[in-house]
Amino acid sequence: MKKISLLALGLVFAFGANAQMSVVKEAEKAMKGGESAEKVVAVITPAFTNPETKDLAQTWFVPGKASLNDYKQFIGWKSVGKDVDDVKMSNLLLDAYKYYTTAFPLDSLPDAKGKVKPKYSKEMVNDLAGLVGDFTNAGVYLYKANDYKGAYRAWEIVAEMTEMPAVAKALGQYMPGDTALAEIAYNRALAAWQIEDYPKALDAFLYAKNHGFQNKTFYLQAIQMASNVGAQDTLLALAQEALPLYGKEEPAFMGQIVNYYLQKKDYENAAATIDAAIQDDPANAQYYVVKGVLLEERDDEAGAKVAYTKATELDSENAQAQYNLGRMIYNEAYRLSDNAPAAQAEYDAFFAEKVEPLLKQAADVFEHAYDLDQDNPDTLKYLENIYYSLRDEAKLQDVQNRK
Repeated sequence: MKKISLLALGLVFAFGANAQMSVVKEAEKAMKGGESAEKVVAVITPAFTNPETKDLAQTWFVPGKASLNDYKQFIGWKSVGKDVDDVKMSNLLLDAYKYYTTAFPLDSLPDAKGKVKPKYSKEMVNDLAGLVGDFTNAGVYLYKANDYKGAYRAWEIVAEMTEMPAVAKALGQYMPGDTALAEIAYNRALAAWQIEDYPKALDAFLYAKNHGFQNKTFYLQAIQMASNVGAQDTLLALAQEALPLYGKEEPAFMGQIVNYYLQKKDYENAAATIDAAIQDDPANAQYYVVKGVLLEERDDEAGAKVAYTKATELDSENAQAQYNLGRMIYNEAYRLSDNAPAAQAEYDAFFAEKVEPLLKQAADVFEHAYDLDQDNPDTLKYLENIYYSLRDEAKLQDVQNRK
């Protein structure tokens, strides 16, 4: 009885394996007969997880080829002016790549005799080598359709294919150059940014940079991504690289470097960096703003006031410089007030002679800062306190109306 039972079990096992292989062959027949990729995938799906078929290159090559056949049909329709679903077409291309890249390593496994005899790899390599531009276009179609994840993947595949030895060799003279790869990677970074996948966005920005992509906006965006993921050393490297290229037109690069050192309490390097920048470009008002921030961090408000004053002299329309100068004057006034005589008569005289002029000066500076930047709510808070201290009811009411 045991022998019969075991024999029966063996027959069931064999039948199951044969059934799965028949599924693969049925799907292959459907693919070669021109059936849609959707139907081919529906037929072969059980083979994806069955132990007898999931590790066969054929199991993955068949749906990959079917997806590619459908994609080429879409391309043919599009070439003669027929309206097609660009998103569906692009996803067919992504599916083909997914299936092919699953099949590649399986097609290189040794057979029962220990020999490696790839059956599908050459065809898949040639297929992919002819599709580099198609993946680039697919990324564009998907990005326009707000499928940023799909767009990212399409553009990522371009880079992957150039790093696959067999595909790269097949590309030959049609291998994308650094400029093309850099531009594609930059777009990939923007796609990742859209879905807030900041680590991937930063990686794509760095890939683009390493392939020669370079402009002011790029560095600002890459630095933002580095900040988002907390990659402070990368942020510093990017800012230091951008500074000699675009520092004169974009002070933010200097600010990032100094801020990096400030966070580490490395005041010596922070000071050396900003002083070198000022020496190189002494007419840059924003550099003095940064210097003022550094001096405040070192509890040198007198020095900060000098720096902010210099910034306003160089550029009276610098809202940040005006606001910070206003703060320094305001703080000076209230320090004096805190040390004023206690007797009322003496206090009133001291206030009128020492404090009131500073408060009025601060008010003028803050009003100008407000005219330049009305989005800074702290400016009105300072003005409200100043006019309250000056007992100027009309101006106090005006400030409250502006809130």
